[in-house]
Amino acid sequence: MRSAVLSLAMALLLCAHPAANARDAYASWDNRCEECHGDADEFSRKYLWDVDAQLQGRHHVDNLHLFLQNHYIPAHEIEKMTAMLQAQANKMARFDAECGSCHGSAPDFVRASISTWGDGLTGVESGIPIAEFLPAHQQLGEDDAEFFSRLIARVISQIGRD
Repeated sequence: MRSAVLSLAMALLLCAHPAANARDAYASWDNRCEECHGDADEFSRKYLWDVDAQLQGRHHVDNLHLFLQNHYIPAHEIEKMTAMLQAQANKMARFDAECGSCHGSAPDFVRASISTWGDGLTGVESGIPIAEFLPAHQQLGEDDAEFFSRLIARVISQIGRD
Protein backbone atom coordinates (compact mmCIF):
# COMPACT_ATOMS: atom_id res chain seq x y z
CA MET A 1 0.00 0.00 0.00
CA ARG A 2 2.78 2.41 0.96
CA SER A 3 4.62 1.84 -2.34
CA ALA A 4 1.39 2.40 -4.29
CA VAL A 5 0.89 5.78 -2.58
CA LEU A 6 4.53 6.69 -3.23
CA SER A 7 4.21 5.65 -6.89
CA LEU A 8 1.03 7.70 -7.27
CA ALA A 9 2.70 10.73 -5.68
CA MET A 10 5.70 10.42 -8.01
CA ALA A 11 3.43 10.07 -11.05
CA LEU A 12 1.48 13.19 -10.05
CA LEU A 13 4.68 15.15 -9.58
CA LEU A 14 5.97 14.10 -12.99
CA CYS A 15 2.69 14.96 -14.69
CA ALA A 16 2.35 18.29 -12.90
CA HIS A 17 5.95 19.39 -13.52
CA PRO A 18 5.43 21.66 -16.57
CA ALA A 19 2.29 23.33 -15.23
CA ALA A 20 3.74 23.75 -11.77
CA ASN A 21 6.79 25.41 -13.24
CA ALA A 22 4.90 27.75 -15.56
CA ARG A 23 6.17 30.61 -13.43
CA ASP A 24 5.76 34.30 -13.73
CA ALA A 25 8.47 35.35 -16.21
CA TYR A 26 9.02 38.61 -14.34
CA ALA A 27 9.43 36.74 -11.03
CA SER A 28 11.94 34.42 -12.71
CA TRP A 29 13.85 37.45 -13.98
CA ASP A 30 13.74 39.09 -10.55
CA ASN A 31 15.05 35.92 -8.88
CA ARG A 32 17.71 34.98 -11.42
CA CYS A 33 18.75 38.02 -13.42
CA GLU A 34 17.81 41.34 -11.83
CA GLU A 35 20.77 41.56 -9.45
CA CYS A 36 23.23 41.77 -12.36
CA HIS A 37 21.03 43.04 -15.21
CA GLY A 38 18.47 45.33 -13.53
CA ASP A 39 14.84 45.73 -14.59
CA ALA A 40 13.75 43.26 -17.29
CA ASP A 41 11.94 45.77 -19.49
CA GLU A 42 14.71 48.34 -19.28
CA PHE A 43 17.35 45.69 -20.00
CA SER A 44 15.40 44.41 -22.99
CA ARG A 45 14.90 47.87 -24.48
CA LYS A 46 18.58 48.69 -24.02
CA TYR A 47 20.39 45.47 -24.97
CA LEU A 48 18.06 43.29 -27.08
CA TRP A 49 16.62 43.57 -30.56
CA ASP A 50 13.64 41.99 -32.26
CA VAL A 51 14.91 41.23 -35.76
CA ASP A 52 12.39 39.51 -38.05
CA ALA A 53 10.55 38.08 -35.00
CA GLN A 54 13.81 36.70 -33.57
CA LEU A 55 15.12 38.01 -30.29
CA GLN A 56 18.78 38.91 -30.57
CA GLY A 57 21.34 40.38 -28.24
CA ARG A 58 25.03 41.06 -28.05
CA HIS A 59 25.79 37.50 -26.92
CA HIS A 60 24.86 34.48 -29.04
CA VAL A 61 23.01 36.52 -31.64
CA ASP A 62 22.16 33.43 -33.65
CA ASN A 63 20.90 31.33 -30.71
CA LEU A 64 19.66 33.35 -27.75
CA HIS A 65 17.65 30.34 -26.50
CA LEU A 66 20.89 28.41 -26.03
CA PHE A 67 22.44 31.39 -24.30
CA LEU A 68 19.50 31.66 -21.88
CA GLN A 69 19.64 27.94 -21.15
CA ASN A 70 23.37 28.19 -20.41
CA HIS A 71 22.75 31.34 -18.35
CA TYR A 72 20.83 29.60 -15.56
CA ILE A 73 17.33 29.73 -17.05
CA PRO A 74 15.60 26.32 -16.80
CA ALA A 75 14.39 24.88 -20.10
CA HIS A 76 10.73 25.05 -19.06
CA GLU A 77 11.02 28.84 -18.47
CA ILE A 78 12.92 29.85 -21.62
CA GLU A 79 9.91 30.37 -23.91
CA LYS A 80 8.07 32.60 -21.44
CA MET A 81 11.25 34.52 -20.58
CA THR A 82 12.04 35.03 -24.28
CA ALA A 83 8.50 36.27 -25.00
CA MET A 84 8.70 38.70 -22.08
CA LEU A 85 12.04 40.11 -23.25
CA GLN A 86 11.02 40.19 -26.90
CA ALA A 87 7.86 42.16 -26.12
CA GLN A 88 9.97 45.09 -24.91
CA ALA A 89 12.84 44.88 -27.39
CA ASN A 90 12.82 47.86 -29.78
CA LYS A 91 9.87 49.40 -27.98
CA MET A 92 9.32 52.54 -25.93
CA ALA A 93 8.34 52.18 -22.30
CA ARG A 94 4.86 53.45 -23.03
CA PHE A 95 3.13 52.01 -19.97
CA ASP A 96 5.83 53.42 -17.71
CA ALA A 97 5.64 56.84 -19.36
CA GLU A 98 1.86 57.17 -19.58
CA CYS A 99 0.59 55.03 -16.70
CA GLY A 100 3.47 54.38 -14.31
CA SER A 101 3.07 57.49 -12.17
CA CYS A 102 -0.34 56.22 -10.99
CA HIS A 103 -0.14 52.46 -11.56
CA GLY A 104 3.55 51.56 -11.06
CA SER A 105 5.04 48.86 -13.27
CA ALA A 106 2.82 46.97 -15.71
CA PRO A 107 3.42 43.55 -14.06
CA ASP A 108 2.64 44.90 -10.59
CA PHE A 109 -0.46 46.67 -11.87
CA VAL A 110 -1.75 43.59 -13.66
CA ARG A 111 -1.11 41.32 -10.66
CA ALA A 112 -3.03 43.63 -8.32
CA SER A 113 -5.73 45.15 -10.53
CA ILE A 114 -6.75 42.86 -13.39
CA SER A 115 -8.90 39.75 -13.07
CA THR A 116 -8.91 36.95 -15.62
CA TRP A 117 -12.04 35.28 -14.26
CA GLY A 118 -15.21 35.29 -16.31
CA ASP A 119 -15.45 36.64 -19.83
CA GLY A 120 -12.06 38.14 -20.50
CA LEU A 121 -10.13 40.74 -18.55
CA THR A 122 -11.85 42.86 -15.92
CA GLY A 123 -10.80 45.38 -13.33
CA VAL A 124 -10.61 43.87 -9.85
CA GLU A 125 -12.12 46.92 -8.13
CA SER A 126 -14.64 48.00 -10.77
CA GLY A 127 -15.63 44.62 -12.22
CA ILE A 128 -15.83 46.35 -15.60
CA PRO A 129 -14.25 44.62 -18.62
CA ILE A 130 -11.10 46.50 -19.60
CA ALA A 131 -12.32 46.72 -23.20
CA GLU A 132 -15.19 48.90 -21.91
CA PHE A 133 -13.21 50.74 -19.24
CA LEU A 134 -10.08 51.79 -21.12
CA PRO A 135 -11.66 53.96 -23.86
CA ALA A 136 -13.09 56.25 -21.18
CA HIS A 137 -10.02 56.14 -18.93
CA GLN A 138 -7.88 59.28 -19.11
CA GLN A 139 -9.51 60.12 -22.46
CA LEU A 140 -7.72 57.31 -24.28
CA GLY A 141 -8.51 57.08 -27.96
CA GLU A 142 -9.63 53.83 -29.56
CA ASP A 143 -6.12 52.97 -30.81
CA ASP A 144 -4.59 53.72 -27.41
CA ALA A 145 -7.20 51.62 -25.62
CA GLU A 146 -6.49 48.74 -28.00
CA PHE A 147 -2.73 49.10 -27.44
CA PHE A 148 -3.11 48.96 -23.64
CA SER A 149 -5.59 46.06 -23.85
CA ARG A 150 -3.04 44.05 -25.84
CA LEU A 151 -0.28 45.08 -23.44
CA ILE A 152 -2.31 43.93 -20.42
CA ALA A 153 -3.14 40.61 -22.12
CA ARG A 154 0.55 40.09 -22.95
CA VAL A 155 1.64 40.85 -19.38
CA ILE A 156 -0.97 38.42 -18.06
CA SER A 157 0.48 35.67 -20.25
CA GLN A 158 3.99 36.54 -19.07
CA ILE A 159 3.13 36.40 -15.40
CA GLY A 160 1.55 32.97 -15.79
CA ARG A 161 -2.13 33.82 -15.49
CA ASP A 162 -3.23 32.88 -19.01
